[in-house]
Amino acid sequence: MPETTARARWGTSVLATVVATYALDLIATAAGVGLVASGLLADLGHRWLPAVLVLSYAAWALGMRANVRANSVLLATTGMSTNVFSKAAHDLVRRFSDSVRARRWAAATGYVGTELVKEAPYYLGAFGVALVSGPITSDEALIFLAGSNVGAMVYEYGVARITRVFLRRRGRPDPGAG
Repeated sequence: MPETTARARWGTSVLATVVATYALDLIATAAGVGLVASGLLADLGHRWLPAVLVLSYAAWALGMRANVRANSVLLATTGMSTNVFSKAAHDLVRRFSDSVRARRWAAATGYVGTELVKEAPYYLGAFGVALVSGPITSDEALIFLAGSNVGAMVYEYGVARITRVFLRRRGRPDPGAG
């Protein structure tokens, strides 16, 4: 593959990662703040909020699963990714192995690992504000996190959908099929 093409793929992947990170943060934060502001879960009680949080993580995981699959097809067919760490892991394994399964696993690990690392600021922000601020409670912090996870799920499904459309328009396989 020509060097300019490889550079363009990396450049596109880096740009997509930056845009995707800001979009995810914007959507997830807005969803978290919106859920707290709505008061919808305010009367649920501290006993049930951890269960709601766990359910929200399950929803986020389902969205991420759809996006990881779409990203895997995007990497395999174009050499680009919406997550530069996923691309780096994919390309590194490709240098040492012809295994498609190993490349998919590496790409998925890079993607999911990045998303888990990006989760830390949400916890620091939510519980940090609750610790230093009188008006924000730990219940509201949990509600914020649950809402941000639902927002992240919507984001993940949205990016997976956009990736499918992108691939379909270029005559590539649909990552949602099979």
